[in-house]
Amino acid sequence: MRIALLTIGSRGDVQPFIALGVGLRARGHDVILGAPEGLKHLVERAGLTYRPTPGDPDGFFTMPEVVDSLRRSPYLRDLLKALPAVPEEYDQQVVDEIAAAGQGADAVVYAPLTIAAAYGRSDVPWAAANWWPNTRTWRFPAVESGQRRLGPLSPLYHLFTHARAAREEWAWRRPEVDGYRRRQGLEPFGGRSPFLRLGRERPYLYPFSPSVLPKPRDWPARAHVTGYWFWDQDWQPTRELVDFLADGPAPVAADVRQHLAVHRREQVLEYAIAAARAAGRRIVVVDGPDVPPSDDVLRLHDVDYRWLFPRTAAVVHHGGFGTTAEVVRAGRPHVVVPVFADHPFWARRLTEIGVAAPAVDFRTLTREALVASTVKAVREDSLGARAARLGEAVRRERGVENACQVVESWIDNSSRTLTG
Repeated sequence: MRIALLTIGSRGDVQPFIALGVGLRARGHDVILGAPEGLKHLVERAGLTYRPTPGDPDGFFTMPEVVDSLRRSPYLRDLLKALPAVPEEYDQQVVDEIAAAGQGADAVVYAPLTIAAAYGRSDVPWAAANWWPNTRTWRFPAVESGQRRLGPLSPLYHLFTHARAAREEWAWRRPEVDGYRRRQGLEPFGGRSPFLRLGRERPYLYPFSPSVLPKPRDWPARAHVTGYWFWDQDWQPTRELVDFLADGPAPVAADVRQHLAVHRREQVLEYAIAAARAAGRRIVVVDGPDVPPSDDVLRLHDVDYRWLFPRTAAVVHHGGFGTTAEVVRAGRPHVVVPVFADHPFWARRLTEIGVAAPAVDFRTLTREALVASTVKAVREDSLGARAARLGEAVRRERGVENACQVVESWIDNSSRTLTG
């Protein structure tokens, strides 16, 4: 069976699909992975068939409009308003390129930003995956709702936030989806978002841990919380890293690449170093700007989180899906500085289950706040114990295997006349 996995996201979006692709290949399938050109080397390193999809994951977050928007708001809806308008022809060209990457496949799994191409196809079974929960529920609010809680009124408020989020998403995705359907000779969806049926008519895969966020009872049967999808590679640490770790207590790690590395780079790094020192620990910095020579600071570029994070006292990070998963698996406490999209949601959830110190919002970041949160993460034994227990549970899960079984079962049981 030839299965295509299609994404146009960043490295953090592509790596879960690589993990799924490696799992499917091990079960005898031929796997195509569509990703932006800048991530081709990762796909080929995994031994999967590469096909190009649009996008520049690194360049997007350096756009002045993006930088300015994220300094003011973490919400995708605000970012979309700030971006320069693009002609409809461009959106349709993007969808065409995504669709082309999946040609010849017997089944397709789409990521959030590629799913428009799914609704122009009726010839193969397809499923979708998302890195954050956007199926309606009364258990928690929508990702971009501000994560407020209203006591006894919370269930109603949560449903309202999901309804609002669905309307907003369809408002900006509708021209893309319906425009593509028209060009394929299909009837447009109009005012009713087809995304609301994901998990009901076909599988909707959520590659996070049920130990972090259990599947709500009001989710449909085909919405699957599978467990995290990890792509583990052979990696050897440098002698410098081994010696640094051996030369004292476990350090704090700070992941300052991606969003944190683009915005207020020097300030974030300065505060992270000060926070580690206040906690009585050294620090390993992943990327970010150069740092002055110091015995208690080690800066790295190429590092395997699976190797590094279990050897740390706590991890400072932005709350992105992939980094969060690695810190959870390592069983280490989190210090989250949420920046964008799903980051505040995961920051809130990690705090609720007792494995993270209070989050420090990126827009109001101060040295004092990051110091206080880091000291708590390092020194509070109960927080560290809960993080360790969660890590043990997640390491026992078989997220990729669960997802592969869902995909295979869907293909086996699907009619070849699906109509999107």
